[in-house]
Amino acid sequence: MKSTENGVLDISDLYFFSPTQIAKKLHFYPGSAGHFFCVRGYHLIRSNYDSLLITHILRGSFTYVKDGKHSTAYAGETVILDCYRDHEYYTNDSFESIWVHFSGSNCLSLYHEIERTAGSTVRCRDPRRMENSLFRIFDAIRGESPMTEAALSLELYKLLMELLSADGLSGNQPGRYERLIQDVKDYVSLHLSERMSVKELADQVYMSSTHFSRVFKQQTGLSPYEYILISRLNRAKELLHQTDMSISGIAETVGFNSESNFIHSFSQNTGMTPNKFRKLKY
Repeated sequence: MKSTENGVLDISDLYFFSPTQIAKKLHFYPGSAGHFFCVRGYHLIRSNYDSLLITHILRGSFTYVKDGKHSTAYAGETVILDCYRDHEYYTNDSFESIWVHFSGSNCLSLYHEIERTAGSTVRCRDPRRMENSLFRIFDAIRGESPMTEAALSLELYKLLMELLSADGLSGNQPGRYERLIQDVKDYVSLHLSERMSVKELADQVYMSSTHFSRVFKQQTGLSPYEYILISRLNRAKELLHQTDMSISGIAETVGFNSESNFIHSFSQNTGMTPNKFRKLKY
């Protein structure tokens, strides 16, 4: 079915689930699930919804209010909220998310443990696994791939365990993305000979290109393109110093599309040609 909330686009879908009494007594069970595309103007304020919410952000940014503090989650991150209490969330731009409201025996105890160890915004070790699990629940509720109530309960339990063992993002903002940016640096190092775009790098850490570029600059002082260029030039210096490879061979190995382009960039960066650099004594 379609949502009538302001800011929810028509391509969004929402489905409800009615559990049996046995499920209410023994299992975790979904109450509703949705795949939402929201734009500026989406803003939900509610006093109680008798459930917990897990929402995984696929694109854009999702902001929620907790204890008076506004926190924002981005693509690849998952938010878990206690909707038994007052809750509020919105977007300042737009987002796509896959989400589930759920309840069940002991769910609040698990929620409080997740909140204590990882916080409300979580980046799982494998965000795609979180995404795929939520889509399985969504597809089951809408009848695309039906599950038994026991299977749904197990899927929800696995989601909670994934959050419980993940890295929380509620700590220091300056260090929040340090590990992710290091992952990108490692990726660049392994793929210097290949063409790389900002989108490709952003996809490695499940961020939008705009958000990734901003975070990368904050963490390194360089734009992604600047970092790739410097990494290629540094690798070229190693090869010039340590090998007898030709200039054209080095240019190709470190990812330049031509020898002339490599010589120009190298000279501009170092103040000397590759051949002159090679002759220097160290």
